[in-house]
Amino acid sequence: MKVVIVGATRGIGRALARQMAAGGHELFLLGRDLTDLERSARDLEVRAGRPVGSIGIAGCDLGADIGFPAALDAADQKLGKFDTVVITGGLFATQDRLEADPAFTGDLLTVNFTGTVLFCEEARKRLLAR
Repeated sequence: MKVVIVGATRGIGRALARQMAAGGHELFLLGRDLTDLERSARDLEVRAGRPVGSIGIAGCDLGADIGFPAALDAADQKLGKFDTVVITGGLFATQDRLEADPAFTGDLLTVNFTGTVLFCEEARKRLLAR
């Protein structure tokens, strides 16, 4: 498969990306921090015995939906059209933090719900057109 992953630099996303890379899937990583994405891509390439640069990256912030088309365009160019999208990225917090910081709670809702749905809609249009 040709897979776009949002959130592959930490936690479940990183573990899933490692398994997919080891399984021979072509990957393209999206996220907010290009330095983390670059490190993660190189780590995945080394672990899976792939050439440097075989796993692509691009910036994509689920909190700012203006970059979704460009990020998916970059994935399409690198992969020759992607087959699936996996999203594990998001904001996380304890209940105490959410109650104490309404602005952060709003950001969390924007990223984890609104941004994720809008990103998925952009990806859905492309996938259905194929």
